Amino acid sequence: MFHGLKRYLTLDKKNIAIIAVLVIIILFYFQIMEYLGFYTPATSEPPVQQDSTVIAQAPIQQDQPVATPSTNQPIETALGEPSDTLGMTAAVDSLVPVDTIIVRTNKYEITLSSKGGGPNSLILNEHFYRDGERIQMLPDAQAATPDMSFAGGTYSASQVNYRSDLAPGSYDATSSPTELTYTHQIANGGELVKKYTFYPDTYHYDLEFSVNGPDKFGFDRKYELIWNTPLGVTEPQASSDYESMEAVAMMADSRETLDDYEDDRLKQSLSGYTTWAGVRSKYFASVLIPRNRDGSGAVANGYKDEIETVDGTVKRRFITSGIEMEFASVASFTDTFSVFVGPLDYGVMSDYDVGLEDMLGIGTTPFVGWLIKPFAIGVIWLLPKMYDIIPNYGFVIILFAFLVKLITLPLSMKSFKSMQGMKDLQPKIEELKKKYKKNPQQMNSEMMKLYKKHGVNPMSGCLPILPQMPLFFALFSVFRQTILLRDAPWIWFIDDLSRGASSFTDPYIFLVILMVAAQFISQKMTMASTQQNKAMMYVIPVFMGWAFHSFASGLVLYWTCFSVFSLLDYVLFKRNKVKNSHVQVA
Repeated sequence: MFHGLKRYLTLDKKNIAIIAVLVIIILFYFQIMEYLGFYTPATSEPPVQQDSTVIAQAPIQQDQPVATPSTNQPIETALGEPSDTLGMTAAVDSLVPVDTIIVRTNKYEITLSSKGGGPNSLILNEHFYRDGERIQMLPDAQAATPDMSFAGGTYSASQVNYRSDLAPGSYDATSSPTELTYTHQIANGGELVKKYTFYPDTYHYDLEFSVNGPDKFGFDRKYELIWNTPLGVTEPQASSDYESMEAVAMMADSRETLDDYEDDRLKQSLSGYTTWAGVRSKYFASVLIPRNRDGSGAVANGYKDEIETVDGTVKRRFITSGIEMEFASVASFTDTFSVFVGPLDYGVMSDYDVGLEDMLGIGTTPFVGWLIKPFAIGVIWLLPKMYDIIPNYGFVIILFAFLVKLITLPLSMKSFKSMQGMKDLQPKIEELKKKYKKNPQQMNSEMMKLYKKHGVNPMSGCLPILPQMPLFFALFSVFRQTILLRDAPWIWFIDDLSRGASSFTDPYIFLVILMVAAQFISQKMTMASTQQNKAMMYVIPVFMGWAFHSFASGLVLYWTCFSVFSLLDYVLFKRNKVKNSHVQVA
């Protein structure tokens, strides 16, 4: 057994190749997972203007109900395009005027219409497009959102007229909650009631939905509450934003992604206890959260298509998602919901105590997510605290990288000692290789004796990188999934640490070049000058630059600082070595 361990620890060509492969697997885990089909990374593409005609529909007559999105209908219907089915013949009061009410909170401005009895615009107050305009969470809304779909999708509660208990106009909800009730009645006494409550400082509003006399509408025992307006692009790199768009549900305490596309068409439903369901983009989400009881399933509809722009091809995604709610054969029923519409902010979403923060997908990386998640949560907690002291996330990242290197300094010193020992022993190792060229077992045995005599452990060079890997992947997940660095400037032209270089001519590539240079210099100074190491010195930095160029520039900055601080560690090590040698001589 000891002899086998000796052979394992000996750095002959075969073992060096194995170690190099393992290092590459660790460093480029996401690229490997992508190749195997377990992971789809965000890529950089040029910005694209959303084409509102994609989901346009024919004008709706106020006097008749129109089909609504449903998992039982074609995808075109689910995304708001016209349907040939008019469905149930509810008697709409054509005398009800179409009025508009605007409610302003500290977090958003929401516009509601009596046509559909719900929101057709929701603009965030604290988040902006890059041109300075506030972000619209209901772009090109074709109907009140969310919608209640009954009778297999043939009846839409968002396509009929309602009476409001408030007069048309603007209402202030910045200091106290504001309530609004819409009521729709049919001739035989059936009634739909939507009661909204808006709060000053939250990204959600409450929706209480009641049906009096479901049998009078001809409703069966199930309906779907659907976020029926697809999210729009908010980021300059539109392709990256589109690729992040997905339908997500929390079912039986498990995060489920509804992404079963066939021929670029999504039509999927899952059955089971459902805590919430919604849609997300790269940095924003709309989520439906039942409050009085769990849902019985989640549904998603959508499609992908390609459009050509002056800068290339962009693949768009349009997704609607919802939650199934069953009801008994009763004279009336009421369901209550919280409707979250806002940023993918881990701290904000975790306050809802329903696992809403899992919408971000942190800790869901195949096989290693359980290890990454604690590091990610620590990063999410710590960086904003540091930002309160240093209000620039670029400098926060630099300081964070310095603290990490400070913590791992003892490991670095041990690693440098081992690598220096390997450098010093290199001539003797080469002699042994030549002497025992035809007897590998004897060569390994003699190398182990040499390592033991000089107190060198060839494997200790990997020590500093091991605790770094979970942290690095955690940073990648946090910077990619959360809104933490969105639109966060550092210095000079780097005004958004959440974006990477869209191409090799993008100015942001400068930071990648700096990272490659820092890593090359660091490796050249610290690694033993063997033939194998020389190849790694050139190949790995270049490969890392290619892999990193589209990553968030905040992550590139961190890795650059890691390499620079590794150089400082090495300088400190060399200084102590010289000092200790002088003491020994004295």
